[in-house]
Amino acid sequence: MNIRQEKIVEILHGTPTLSILELARSLNVSDETIRRDLKRLADEGLIERFHGGARLSAENSEAPFKQRLRTRASSKHAIACASAELVAEDSTLFLDNSSTACFLARRLARRKGLTIITPSIQVARLLAEGGNGNRIIVPGGELRTSDMTMVGASAISFAAQFSPALFMLSVAALTTGGCLDFDLYEAEYKRTLIPHAAQVVLLADASKFGGAGLVRTCSLDDIDVLVTDSQPPAELVQALAPGTRVIVADVNHEQGDLERA
Repeated sequence: MNIRQEKIVEILHGTPTLSILELARSLNVSDETIRRDLKRLADEGLIERFHGGARLSAENSEAPFKQRLRTRASSKHAIACASAELVAEDSTLFLDNSSTACFLARRLARRKGLTIITPSIQVARLLAEGGNGNRIIVPGGELRTSDMTMVGASAISFAAQFSPALFMLSVAALTTGGCLDFDLYEAEYKRTLIPHAAQVVLLADASKFGGAGLVRTCSLDDIDVLVTDSQPPAELVQALAPGTRVIVADVNHEQGDLERA
């Protein structure tokens, strides 16, 4: 699935039946684009189509976040391996609640002496499985059970007390106009914390290039390092701020390690 198709499944988890018109308006695309997406999702058995709309398949009870963990897993693992090399000993860093952050948490769990602030219970659990070598800080707030994330104004204000060396985050889409997300809270959380970090590292696989999103999270000028799995398009590279470092992870090299993880 592409990012938009993943979002359709996520929307249908919250509202089990929607019309094509409602989905098209929500994702800011044409009716015909939604029809093509729905055909693909129906072919995969994820949804059921009916005249003028779609519903979640009765067999598809898995949470959308778990689906994202399986999507492009080898790319996310390679990005995690490459970005972990940027984390110095005894660093303090923000991690967001993305599926890519979960892959990175598995790598960082092997380290010692790190202080990691994250709103994600999933990320915190993965870090904790490595033992007592790292300090893990989770803000208070309301638990959003769909992806086990702490949300709310208190979660943002708590995290904003810190000034870490790194903020490692992912977004729904990376375009020449900036970084986009679908979730208003997640966009606000990232936008608030970006100025507090000494360096901002964007973790984005190639499916994010030129993708869709509803809300602008940050500008390309806010990104210090881009870690990806494929060489970005030339127009995107040109739009990056001067001095932005681009790291292209080797997916094939990390595949064997992924199978053992």
